[in-house]
Parts: sequence; C-alpha cells; structure tokens
Amino acid sequence: MSPFPPEHAAGRTAPAAASVLERAEQHVGLLRDLVRCDAVVLTAADPFALSPQHTSLAAAGYSDAALDRLLDDFVPDARNPGFRLLRNGVRAALRWSDLARNWQIRFVTTALAEECLLPAGFHEGLTACLWLPDGSHAGAVHMNWAASRAATDDRRRTVERFLPLLAEASNVLQPHRVLADELHGDAHVALIGAGVEQRIPGRDVGPVLRSQGRLWPLLLSSVPHRNGSYIWIDEAETFHRIDLTRCAGSTMLVAEREMPAPYDLTARELQVVTLLAGGASNPGIADALVVSRRTVSTHVEHILAKLGVASRADVAALATREGLRLVPVGRGSELQPGGLGRMR
Repeated sequence: MSPFPPEHAAGRTAPAAASVLERAEQHVGLLRDLVRCDAVVLTAADPFALSPQHTSLAAAGYSDAALDRLLDDFVPDARNPGFRLLRNGVRAALRWSDLARNWQIRFVTTALAEECLLPAGFHEGLTACLWLPDGSHAGAVHMNWAASRAATDDRRRTVERFLPLLAEASNVLQPHRVLADELHGDAHVALIGAGVEQRIPGRDVGPVLRSQGRLWPLLLSSVPHRNGSYIWIDEAETFHRIDLTRCAGSTMLVAEREMPAPYDLTARELQVVTLLAGGASNPGIADALVVSRRTVSTHVEHILAKLGVASRADVAALATREGLRLVPVGRGSELQPGGLGRMR
C-alpha cells in the first residue's frame, strides 16, 4: 500500500502525486548543483507501511541495485551501524568520515559500501534523516561522491541548511493536509490506508478518531467501501459528524466534529432513518431493531414530521443528501452497534 496514486508508478520510485514528485525533483536538482555530488536520492517514509519502509521520490547517479539497498537498509533496526545511528539517534547530515571520526563507525566496511557503493566508484557519502517540525519522520537524503575530498565541510553545511526544505518535500501527506484544510477547516482529521491509521502533520486527530477508540474499528471495516457524510453517536450520546473523502488509491480522509442532533432526531430515530435510506421495510426495521412493527410505524410518523417530508422515499433522499445516516459497519450492515439497540 502506498499513499500515492498508481498512475505515476515507475520501478522502485513510489507512485507519488505529481506535485510531490515535481517538488522533490526540483529540490534534488538544486541541491545537487550546489554540493556537486555524483549521486543523490531523496526518499519518503511510507506512512501506511505496516513496517518501516522508504520509497524514492527523486534520484540521480545510482544504479537500481544501489537504490534498492539504500531504500531497504535505512530502517530503525538497520544492520548497517551508520544507518542505525542516523535513523535513530542523530538529527544531522553525516559523512562517512564523520562517522569514523566521531563514532568510530567505519562505513566503508559495511555490506552496502563494499557490495554497492565502492564498486560503483563512490568513496565518500552523506546521509541525513528528515524530520517535520512536529517530530514526524518524513524521509531521508543520501548522496555520494567519487572523490573523498569533494565532500567538504562547506558542502555538508549546505546540505544541513536544506534539511527542513527536503523534509517538507518528502512529506507525502502534504496534499492530504491541503485537502483537509480546504474541506474540513478545524475539524479533527485522520487518514486510513491499508487498515492503518495515520495522523496528518499539523492537524489534530481528536479523541474520537484515535485508533484506540470505539469508532476506529468500525471505520476500518466501512471506509474502503464508503464515501460521504455520516453520524456517529458516542457512549455519552453525543452526536458527531463523520465525513469520509476518498483520496488517491484506497486512502480515505476522515473528518470528525461534534454536532447537535439533526432535526432534533433521537438516536433511535436515526437508526430508523438509516434503515429507511437502505430500503428496509417496516417489518425489516422491526426485526433489525428487535421492536414491534407498531413501534416502527410510530417512529416513521415522527421522522416524517421532524424532517417535514411526505414519504419514505423523501426520507431516504434527504438522509443521503444531508448525511443523516449512522456510520456504516462493513458492507452488509447499516447500523452502528454499541448499545443503541437498547434505546427507545
């Protein structure tokens, strides 16, 4: 699973949104001109990978084999001692010589150097982990020089000045941030992809959308198949507007905010509205809610009066148009569980 749309896929390069790739290419081209390196790659951390994983956004000067090793090796539990230090403990741009001098790590003896980089003619390199202002890990930048003397202190400092800019360029969630800001203002927001919850840097997920909460498992089952606005009622019978927006691939943006009960509908009446919108008959609603058919008829009468409509079809149309249905649960069920069945 990648957060990028598939139409841009190419080799080991992540199928990234065009704007992300274009920004990465521009920054890498400018940086390469400034520091005169012989090879460079800007990578992004895949926010939806079940285990730490990087994808290439922009690269020049490396073979496919070298790129594969750089992407695979730069993980928290890396066997490469230099990468392990850079990925977990140091927020700086370090060359092979810096690792040897300050940490007694001889990068030239690592498998990556001996098997890929040295045979390709590289004798010095630099790597930096990229971090966003909120502490999120965005990606990494790797570069190499054929001549050790070319990796000067001035060039290392130039790279370090670029790190905040490179981190933003590696932030593959930035398009989602723009979408969340545009569509949902100050609502709580989160992303779902491959069954994994991902927070959008700079936006609050809030208490309801936390992956440990009661709503999240329901979203995981329903989000891949749904789009639109729904209602969630929590344990305290507080109403929440839930907006689901499909993004690139199978990624879904989820927005949540508290709301008053729409049209003064009760929780039970919203269950009936949800079932009506799904085409259920009164007997079907009675069976689903474990109530009498007469009780269902009474609920329907109240709903028609509160919504100011004349028919069940009008209820269904209004419910879909204004998001009056409860959060769906998977493909086959339309009712939100968790005790509402006991409400009258």
